[in-house]
Amino acid sequence: MSDVITAKVIRVPGAVTEVGLESGATIADALTAASVDVGSGETVKLNGGDTSMDAVVSDGARILVAKAAKGA
Repeated sequence: MSDVITAKVIRVPGAVTEVGLESGATIADALTAASVDVGSGETVKLNGGDTSMDAVVSDGARILVAKAAKGA
């Protein structure tokens, strides 16, 4: 039996969606569970830092999807 963790997927602008995931789930898994597609010109952050789609999500993680800042 695997552990279940929770994470918040935050779309700016948009909604906050809390998802339940199996331990070992990735950013991509969390976005799929929240029905969030990352568009062109958007960035994904994990707990405020840069990340990749295959990064493992920890319990209580905050995943932010937002338009990239101009000039960044």
